[in-house]
Amino acid sequence: MYVVFRRIDAQTTFTSIAAARWNDIAFAFALLALAYVVRGWRWLVWDPSLGYRDSLKAVLVGFMGNNVLPMRLGEVLRADWLARRSRERIGRTAALASIAGERVLDGLALSALGIAGLTFISVSRVFATSVAAIALVFVLIAVVIALAIVRERWVRACIDRVNAIFPGHLTNFARKRVHYALDGIVRLRGGVRIAAALGATVLIWGLELLGYAFIASSIFPLSTPMVAVFVTVVNFASLFPATVGGIGAIEGAATAFLVAVGVPADQALAMVLIQHGFQLVFTTSLGALAYFTHDGTAPAVQSSEVSAPLPDDEVISRTLSKLEVLRSDVALEAPDDRNGILLSIVIPAYNERLRLPVTVLETIRWCHVQDVRYEIIIVDDGSTDDTLSLGQLLEQHDRNLRTLACPHKGKGAAVRMGMLNARGRYVLFMDADGATPLSEIPRLLVALEKGYQIAIGSRVAQNPGDVTIETSLHRKIIGRVFALFVNVMAVSGIGDTQCGFKMFRREVIKPLFSRQRLDGFAFDVELLYLARQLHLSTVEIPVNWCNQPGSKVSLVADSIRMLRDLSRIRWMHRRTSIDSVAVGQEQSEKVAI
Repeated sequence: MYVVFRRIDAQTTFTSIAAARWNDIAFAFALLALAYVVRGWRWLVWDPSLGYRDSLKAVLVGFMGNNVLPMRLGEVLRADWLARRSRERIGRTAALASIAGERVLDGLALSALGIAGLTFISVSRVFATSVAAIALVFVLIAVVIALAIVRERWVRACIDRVNAIFPGHLTNFARKRVHYALDGIVRLRGGVRIAAALGATVLIWGLELLGYAFIASSIFPLSTPMVAVFVTVVNFASLFPATVGGIGAIEGAATAFLVAVGVPADQALAMVLIQHGFQLVFTTSLGALAYFTHDGTAPAVQSSEVSAPLPDDEVISRTLSKLEVLRSDVALEAPDDRNGILLSIVIPAYNERLRLPVTVLETIRWCHVQDVRYEIIIVDDGSTDDTLSLGQLLEQHDRNLRTLACPHKGKGAAVRMGMLNARGRYVLFMDADGATPLSEIPRLLVALEKGYQIAIGSRVAQNPGDVTIETSLHRKIIGRVFALFVNVMAVSGIGDTQCGFKMFRREVIKPLFSRQRLDGFAFDVELLYLARQLHLSTVEIPVNWCNQPGSKVSLVADSIRMLRDLSRIRWMHRRTSIDSVAVGQEQSEKVAI
C-alpha cells in the first residue's frame, strides 16, 4: 500500500471515490453480497448436514480468516470451524481438502474469465503470461483432484504400500492425513453434486462480474472483457502469500492492470479500493460475528476416532463399581477435617465425565500407595455434562477429595479457583486426561524440596532417552512455534510453558494466583511471567507425556486466542513490581531429576 500511494496521489484518489455514482455502487454491493449468499448454498454440496445458516457462516469465517491471517490461513480456520459443527463428524483434514476443492472450482472459473477477457484486449506479454501460468496451475490441480476421485481406491492402496515399505511414525502420520484428505475430496463425487457445484460457481462469478462492472461504471466504464480480467486479477493477487487479506497486492496488481488498459491512475485505484474495502468490511465483520458467537457446539474429532458416548447412568454405575474395587485395596475415609496435607492436586475439568473418574481414582490409588498425605480438588469449569455430579459423587467416598463449581470461564479461571483453595505444603495442578503419568510427581517434589519454588513439567527440556513424548508431528510443530512467540513476547528461556503439570510451594500460591487474570489457555504463560517478575525460582523438569484423545484445545482457534492473550500479558502486569514479593531469588533452569 505504501508503494501504491507513493505513485498515486491519495487526495485525487479519494476525490474520485467521493465523485463516484453511489447508486451504482450500492447496487454493486448488493450483487457482491448476493454472491456470498450463493457461496453458502454451494458449500451444502460438500456437507449437506450443516444446514444453510451454518454453511454461510463457514464461508464467512473463512473469508474473515483470510482477511486477518497471512498465507490463506483463513481456510485452516474455516476447516476447524466446520469440523466442530458438521453432523457428519468430518475432521479438519477432510474439511480442508473439501475447501481446497471448492477453491479450485473458483480458480477454474476465474481462469476462464481471465483467458476469455485477454483474447479481446491488449496487455503486456508479462501480464498475460502471469495470468496464464496461474490458470495452468489451477487446471493441473483440478486434474489431480479429478484423478483422485476417479481412482480413489488405487490412491489409497498406493499410500498403504508406501507406508508398508517405509514404516515409521512420519509415514504413518502422512498415510492417515492422505486418507482423511481423500475423504474430503471424494465428497464431490457424483454427477448431481458436480453439476450443482459447477452451476453455483458459475452463478457466483456471474454476480461478481456484474458487481465489478457496476463499480467500474460508477467511476470509469470498462468493457466486459476488461471487467472479466479485472475480476481475475483481483482474486489471483489475493493468493500472494506474504499479504494479509491481499492488502497491497490487490491494490498494486489490479491498479496496474486498469492503468494499462487506459484508466487514469487515481480512478483505477479508486475502483480497487471501493471493491476491496467492501469485501474486507463485509466478510470480516460478519465472519467475526459468526466465529466468536458461542453456540454451545462441542468440537468434533476425526471420523476414525469417534466413539459413542456412554449413557449417564452407565458412567455413574461404572464409577461406583470402581470405587468399591478401590475400597478393597486402600482405606478410603468419609469427609472430615483436613490437616497436615503434604500434596494438594488440583484437577480442572470441563465436560470430562468420561476421563475424570479414571484419572481421579488412579490418583487416589497412587497417593495411598506412596503413603502421601493428600487432597484432590476437582474444579468443574461450568460443564454441561455430568462432570460436576461425578465429582460430588467421588467426594462422598473420600474425605481427601473436594469438588468446586466454577462458572464456565476457561481453564485458567478453574485452575486459579482450585489453587487458591488448596491447603497442601506443595500444590500441583494437572490435566484431567492423565497425559502425564502420576509417577512423574516425585520428580517435581524433589525439585521443590531442593529449594525451588515452582517446578514445571516439560516436554522439551529432556535428555535423549530420559523421557518419552508421544504426540503427533503437527502438534509438535505448533507447540514449538507457540514457544517461539512466548520467548519473544513474554517469557524467555522456558522451553515448554503449556504442559499441564506444574507444582508450587504453598507460600507462592497467593502472590501468583491472586495476580493471575487470564482465564484461557495462555494463563500458564502469564503465571511464568509473574513468577519472573516476582523473583520466584522456577525449574523445568522433563516428564513423560502421551497425547490423549478428546482434547478440548482447538489447535487453530485456541492458538489465535492464545496469541492475542500473549500480546496482553506485559501490558496487564506493567505495574507489577519485581520487588513486590521477596520470597526467593530468580532462577529458571532445565534439569533432569
